[in-house]
Amino acid sequence: MRKYLGAFSGAVLLASCTAMPPASPIRLEHCLDLYMLWARYGQHPTFHHTGQRARAELALEECRGGRYKAGIEELTELLVRNRISIPAVDFGSSE
Repeated sequence: MRKYLGAFSGAVLLASCTAMPPASPIRLEHCLDLYMLWARYGQHPTFHHTGQRARAELALEECRGGRYKAGIEELTELLVRNRISIPAVDFGSSE
């Protein structure tokens, strides 16, 4: 019985360490909007080896993983670098 209790508590501890933060639909939608804006206007059709596409996709994955701040900052930097105006967003007072 003790062996099972130890294994169970270890599994619970491991699951709590890898738990994702709660999803924020507003922030995820903002991140997706920034990514789509970059994909539409910032991605150059002939210069594929600038690394921006990889950076944008990794930033989107950051957002999908719940790390909104890092993903939005990266996408914002890519948009600013390409001189694309960024739409304002109101996250409301709940966040």
